[in-house]
Amino acid sequence: MNNYLIAALSGCLLMGMASLPLAVFAHGGEDHSHDDAPPAPIIAPNNSGIRWELQSPDVELLGALHDGKLTLYASHFRDNTPIPNANIELESKGQKLLLQTDVNGIGETEAAWLQQADKRELLATVQAKGVNDLLVGKLAFSNGTAQATRLTDGSVFMPQASQQILGLHTTASKPQTVAQRVTLNGVVVTDPNASAVIQPPLSGRLLAPENGFPSIGSTVKKGQILAILEPAASNTDKGDQQDKIAEVRSELALAEKNAARLTSIAGVIPQMEVDAARNTAETLNARLKALQSHLAQQPQPLFAPLSGIISSAKVVLGQQANAGDVLFEIIDPAQLQVEALAYDATVAAQITGATTTLNGQTLTLDFIGSSQQLRNQALPLRFTVLPPSPLAGEGLGMGGSSTLTVGQPLKLAVQTRTSIQGTPLPASSVVNNNQQQPTVWVKTAAERFTPHTVKLQTLDADTVIITEGLPNSSIRAVTSSAVLLSQVR
Repeated sequence: MNNYLIAALSGCLLMGMASLPLAVFAHGGEDHSHDDAPPAPIIAPNNSGIRWELQSPDVELLGALHDGKLTLYASHFRDNTPIPNANIELESKGQKLLLQTDVNGIGETEAAWLQQADKRELLATVQAKGVNDLLVGKLAFSNGTAQATRLTDGSVFMPQASQQILGLHTTASKPQTVAQRVTLNGVVVTDPNASAVIQPPLSGRLLAPENGFPSIGSTVKKGQILAILEPAASNTDKGDQQDKIAEVRSELALAEKNAARLTSIAGVIPQMEVDAARNTAETLNARLKALQSHLAQQPQPLFAPLSGIISSAKVVLGQQANAGDVLFEIIDPAQLQVEALAYDATVAAQITGATTTLNGQTLTLDFIGSSQQLRNQALPLRFTVLPPSPLAGEGLGMGGSSTLTVGQPLKLAVQTRTSIQGTPLPASSVVNNNQQQPTVWVKTAAERFTPHTVKLQTLDADTVIITEGLPNSSIRAVTSSAVLLSQVR
């Protein structure tokens, strides 16, 4: 096994910019983006030969010496992605060499002197866009192999060139205490204070406003006319109204004559009688106008009570609508809510927050409260959809929630006050081994990966927490193409 192990640095690696003075690393604080054209992509040579590696919290360098030629791989330490167009300077015992990596993070140069003696001290400076690091250590050479190989302890040797072809990426994580989460099924619903239905108060015929009826998806403003209702009345109703109008008109004529007569003798009779006669005439006059107005069937506009989007429209020009029919439904997409059902009633008292994932975007939910009445043996819970940050909300539209639609099912990751200890990782880090056991592959060296059979719990749709099976320290777990490592023999 030792033939394949890439020896760790025998001394302490300097911690890059975080652990050495700025003057050592920043070189005056200049911008290290390079104006020179990057070199053409290098075709990686045979991976056999003498190999060495250097690491810092930000950079991982792997060197492969073959026939006096050095092929150098520069990668980000945390995620194993290449560092393109990097200027790298290597110095050892007064000898230096410079090289620049291509778009794949690979550099190549002649360096026969580098393999002349084992345990050679090496200083490496790496400068690239977003990277300015210094690595120091002693090199312990080891012979490599040209192919991916399963080692005797179950770990896998994977050449760096093969890692790039397979797209093996990693993420760094460490044991920590996180809030335990439960997964609930939810559905998008409207906010009762940000939604409305438009219903006619009486039966009648529908007429279109000046700009026509608004259609589904149209944006409307508060107070906008959505439709015009022409009240309907039967012939019997009209006849009854005309009889009442004639009766009131006759009573009004008598009242006006009586008021005029009493006014003419105001000095003889009490003023109270004169005022009463005038009040009777005015009341009958107002009643007559009301009856005449109703008989004239004045159209009534139907207004939008709030601003929002038309989510439902059931209107046609000339349609006969009955009182109480739902003609329009309006929602404000910036103020949607999510309702979930919890079959464990104790969950409601433990909730501190929730999230849901939609189209690759994580939406944050704020817990409003729970019902005190079970529905189908479950307790309804209500959440509001919080607007995202300005950066995260680009392209989301109104309030960042326009991607949600009423009635849409969602999976909620609900955070509780109960804590759990473990190592959180993306769900893609967990694969099944040949015994169908959940396994996490950990990158322990530049070209070595070790499998760990684990126990886990789900935190949300994209995250799990490993409770058993991983080292009690910071690790680099493979997040993509991990299943391919299990196939190496």
